[in-house]
Amino acid sequence: MRKNKNFFRRLLLQLLISGLFGGWASTIYAEESCLSREFKTFTFYMENDIFAGTDGQYTNGFKLTWTRYGLEQLPRDAWAHRWLYPVVKRLGFENTPESEKALTFSVGQNIYTPNDIEATELVPDDRPYAGITYMEIGFHRKFENRMHTLGLCAGIVGPHSYAEALQSKVHVLLKNKEPKGWDHQLKDEPVLCLIYDYKRKIFASNINAGAGGDVIFNTGGGIGNVSTYYNIGVMIRGGWNVPNDCGNFPIQPATCFHSELKQSVCGTQKKKYGAHLFFSASSQLVLHDILLDGNTFRDSHRVDKKPLIGIFMGGIGLVTGRVKTVFAYVTRTKSFDTQPEPEVYGAMNISFHY
Repeated sequence: MRKNKNFFRRLLLQLLISGLFGGWASTIYAEESCLSREFKTFTFYMENDIFAGTDGQYTNGFKLTWTRYGLEQLPRDAWAHRWLYPVVKRLGFENTPESEKALTFSVGQNIYTPNDIEATELVPDDRPYAGITYMEIGFHRKFENRMHTLGLCAGIVGPHSYAEALQSKVHVLLKNKEPKGWDHQLKDEPVLCLIYDYKRKIFASNINAGAGGDVIFNTGGGIGNVSTYYNIGVMIRGGWNVPNDCGNFPIQPATCFHSELKQSVCGTQKKKYGAHLFFSASSQLVLHDILLDGNTFRDSHRVDKKPLIGIFMGGIGLVTGRVKTVFAYVTRTKSFDTQPEPEVYGAMNISFHY
């Protein structure tokens, strides 16, 4: 009888130790397993002036981005990116082994029209009809509170961007005014641009840990026949469980990587709900913009652009499980001399992390 009691005591003790340390060990294993894997995100961006009650200027934009992040080094199986690895490595994207790497691949289209889309004749003092359809690859290096991005985009401006067909069909479907001036759009021209972008958190408090916020500085520029520019700006965010990413920005090349650091994702296996408000202000020095300057080598409609513009954005970001949704209102100061008023439009993007 005494032997049976001793046996049951030893069994109970073993079960207790196994429960305590086994659970602890499984937690460690889960964290190590998480840190050893990579993550992916799909993001859909949509911008449209209908959200602001207008119909002209920058009238519609969409972008679909696939992100592969949490990488310790540039992967060999990335067929769309690896042909640029020699250049990227020379620029130092693998010089800091402790930083996380990420790759993005995007496709998108932007549509621009004058304010009076029912006029069949050329409107000389308003912006040209133009559409741009493009694809883009991006390289990102992220470490703690800063991120470097290098992007390459290629596409086409003109009738073969199929912006006219898309806008016409959408307007018929929604029974809106029919755009009648597309005969005056820019001519077909292949476009290419190289972009560099830098973001840094200059302040952060309680990120992903209850009430908190951050301030994100960003700067960068691009060069190419589609656009040559330099921009600088700042974003302020505040709310509950603000995500540990680099903020929300309007559609523009190479700024589509919003995913969190891997360590932050692994540290919150049960994703928290969150909501935050944000506001950003930036200025952009524009040296060339094909959408206002017209075709590079062919005669086309053009207007006198302003060399310096301001971009202001405010909105709300919501996080629910693996999904992040952002709604924003964007105002751009006048882009060309005869523009009657600043541009306003609404923006929405939805990201799914897996």
